[in-house]
Amino acid sequence: MGWKDSIIKRFAFRRKKRNQEVDWLRAEGSRQIKQPFVTRVLLPWVIASLALVIVGWSFNYFYFRNNPRFVLRNITVVSGNLNEMLVRESLGLREGMSIFDPSIELRRCYLANAPNIRSVSITRHLPSRITVHVVEREPIGRIQREGLVVDDEGVVFPHSAGVDHLPVLVGFEGIPVQSGGKLDGIGLSAVHFLSVVARPEYTLPVAMVDCSKQDYLYLTLSDHRQVKFWWKGMDSDTTDANEALRRRLQRLRQAMAMAPAHQMWDATVPDDTRIFSPN
Repeated sequence: MGWKDSIIKRFAFRRKKRNQEVDWLRAEGSRQIKQPFVTRVLLPWVIASLALVIVGWSFNYFYFRNNPRFVLRNITVVSGNLNEMLVRESLGLREGMSIFDPSIELRRCYLANAPNIRSVSITRHLPSRITVHVVEREPIGRIQREGLVVDDEGVVFPHSAGVDHLPVLVGFEGIPVQSGGKLDGIGLSAVHFLSVVARPEYTLPVAMVDCSKQDYLYLTLSDHRQVKFWWKGMDSDTTDANEALRRRLQRLRQAMAMAPAHQMWDATVPDDTRIFSPN
């Protein structure tokens, strides 16, 4: 082997070694790029999120809940027929407490779940005043069980006085009806009927609604006239169904005005023009 061959061989060896080092560095870089997704991307995001939560909680705790500026000094309750002191006690409101006390919201949710309450809202007026607005359920009919009434959503709740003038819903034998529950089926149809018939433009003097039938309501009026009543879509609360109910009521009133002496009326025929008295 000559000196030229020796030099060429030496350079080839160095080139091969250098290429191996480059390939190793590339492979190592590729591994570094692929491996640390959890540590390079996910972990910093989790740490940042936890830091924001801790900062937010600390700010709320020290600036709002434990700030002597936000101490409750004035309480306003708008509650209809409910006793103001009862509302205050139910919400645990007392002067001197923080208006951001978390127990207030917990008690608000508890009060809002009472059967006779439709909604409870609390408005904070910084720095020291709270307004509580309680909306009660308004009964539109009595259930033929002592002390129970129903509102226009079909929710059943107790009511002790001032409801003797409301129509009575009967025909729930064998059907569990209890405070806090909601009527369905033909009972809910009766609720839709009462919510419409109570409007001044209809003024149909309904005294009792029998819900024992599956496909129509059996009405008894205050003058003892009786009506078998049906309308298209009575098992739903859609715009079309409510419009069909209003048309049927209007036609019934017109037919009864033309023959006031008739005691029995049939309004179950699909054709509105065929409301008639069978006697």
